[in-house]
Amino acid sequence: MKMILLVPDGVGIRNYIFSSFIRNFIIDGNEVLVYHRISKSAIEEIQMNKSDIRDFKEIPDFKEKFIARLLRESIAYARILINIKKLNNITILKFWSPSKNGFKKKILYFLAEILGFLLSKSYSLILKADTLYEKEIVKNKTTKLIKKTLLDYQPDIILNLHQRAPSTVPIISSAIELNIKVTTVIYSWDNIPKARLISRYDSYFVWSKLMKKELDLLYPEIKSSQIHIVGTPQFEFYFDEKHYLNKDFFYDQFGLDIHKKTICFSGNDQASPYEAYYLNDICEALCEIDQIDRPQIIFRRCPVDKTNRFNQVLNKYNHLIVSIDPDWGGVLGSDGCFSENYPRFNDLSLLINTIKHSDIVINLGSTMAHDAAILDKPCLYLNYDPVVNSVFKVEDIYNFQHFKSMENLKAVGWINSKDEILKKIVSALINPSQVGKDRKKWLEKIVLHPIENSSHILNKKILKCISVS
Repeated sequence: MKMILLVPDGVGIRNYIFSSFIRNFIIDGNEVLVYHRISKSAIEEIQMNKSDIRDFKEIPDFKEKFIARLLRESIAYARILINIKKLNNITILKFWSPSKNGFKKKILYFLAEILGFLLSKSYSLILKADTLYEKEIVKNKTTKLIKKTLLDYQPDIILNLHQRAPSTVPIISSAIELNIKVTTVIYSWDNIPKARLISRYDSYFVWSKLMKKELDLLYPEIKSSQIHIVGTPQFEFYFDEKHYLNKDFFYDQFGLDIHKKTICFSGNDQASPYEAYYLNDICEALCEIDQIDRPQIIFRRCPVDKTNRFNQVLNKYNHLIVSIDPDWGGVLGSDGCFSENYPRFNDLSLLINTIKHSDIVINLGSTMAHDAAILDKPCLYLNYDPVVNSVFKVEDIYNFQHFKSMENLKAVGWINSKDEILKKIVSALINPSQVGKDRKKWLEKIVLHPIENSSHILNKKILKCISVS
């Protein structure tokens, strides 16, 4: 059997290509073509670490015509307005934050908001707009070029690793026209309410019952039988001890003190503007502890945050902070853009051992809380605004729809003010089992268990999709 794996950007490399998912598919005697928009260096990284993946082909440049782009953005805005009502959650509007730099973009999004508002008055209008968008895609010259590739390769199925990438739209459109089965993973636990599911597929693979319920509710045109709960391979690596490094070796490698307690502070991307303020606040609080007992900090920045915004804090507290940067490659000038950056295989070890050899993790609402929970480490969520009268409000973060899954669970500890930092950290270090004691229960709601079986489950579902006529 033949599968085309759509890799429109670098974010799916770790979770799917570096996992056992593709390798197991190939070992079973199947063929895989990686149809991609990733850099040459990213391909070299894959080939160096996953030598059984041999076939790569670049997705042609795809430029949406103005009408198609307008329809896509209008549909997204309309769905966001509907999702706000269906989920009774105004924070979903925060996901509508397009860049309006330049006259053309201002016009585009001005029109998209007007048209989207009108479409939101009736779900049937959104479905009609979806149909019009598909017709525009079929007319695009790139679609015809892609159709030739599909006819030449003759795949049994196509799996898209990121449901929101416009570059994959003509591929899915061509495949549907050629009666090739199309499937997608919903990439992350917070993706569905964001209204960026562009194409329609034969099958959808989600992390959990929660995600299936959201997809059922927000996309009623999708049959429930098309949605499959498979978990996600992105957490599998924590169960493979070949990635584990001895604590003495890891601490020695990065100049950490083996005798000190260790805090991992994990940063978010630049959309969260006050990360450096939080890190500074934590350092100030820790300096109240006698030096001999003072914990040390491992700072892991967001992989695409290549700014210098932390430099002042890192220099000021260089006796306290050890920065272990993610090992990601990228395109020059692609700061802040996940689509043009990719993880190197070595980053698996860096991430796993950073958490494994830390005592607690602190961040602002990061998915890293789940990574920590797998290794049974407590996570503290920062829950205060470090800048007075700031436009960016922390309360908006924790009102996002995906955090509703924490309801009635003590899944993390909460730092509700700067004055609480020291007390909450000391409590988590002394009684780690009592801080976020429901972290494992939260993880069970977020992703299908057993977590280490995700690749196997996804493989079985893919093969079943192929066999069903």
